[in-house]
Amino acid sequence: MTQVTPPAMASRSAALMQNLSSELRLPGHRLHPFTRLREDLFLDTLDIELLVAGLESRLEYYLTEEEASQIETVGDLQQFFLR
Repeated sequence: MTQVTPPAMASRSAALMQNLSSELRLPGHRLHPFTRLREDLFLDTLDIELLVAGLESRLEYYLTEEEASQIETVGDLQQFFLR
């Protein structure tokens, strides 16, 4: 298993947040790990599915259907896409 160094993880995290900001068309300063996709950003189930699909395409990292169904916050996206 490849170990990710802290600078590499920070770079991946920054790239994820930039992609997320772009996909949501929101400034990055509005996105925090505790930001809820449904309640705070007013996304519905289809919006979240499209968001995940867009991130998967841009980052070339794909989630299982079960993983995708567990996403409720920006922090959840970080957890799944940064491992």
